[in-house]
Amino acid sequence: MEMFLDQKPDKKQTYTGVMVVLILLFMLGLVLVLTSATIGLSTANAEMAKNGGVMDTAMYQYIMSNTAESYRIVGAILSLITGVGALLAGLVGYKQKNA
Repeated sequence: MEMFLDQKPDKKQTYTGVMVVLILLFMLGLVLVLTSATIGLSTANAEMAKNGGVMDTAMYQYIMSNTAESYRIVGAILSLITGVGALLAGLVGYKQKNA
């Protein structure tokens, strides 16, 4: 354990790790945005199944649309933040490489 504490972190490895995490989170956000309608539909179907297969149409629509919208918002925010972060990290890496 002590041998790891004495070593300085490798900047290239750290940069690569950060970029991989940012890109994976960006892709997760895109998946959430693109599948939000399916997630909303399956959530509404699950709620209807809990009620014995009977539910008011307005409530079914409400659950479906609100769930889909929630996932869409979370996915968009995640994609936006991590996408900008990946671009900024790429710009910093590019500048350091050419400096």
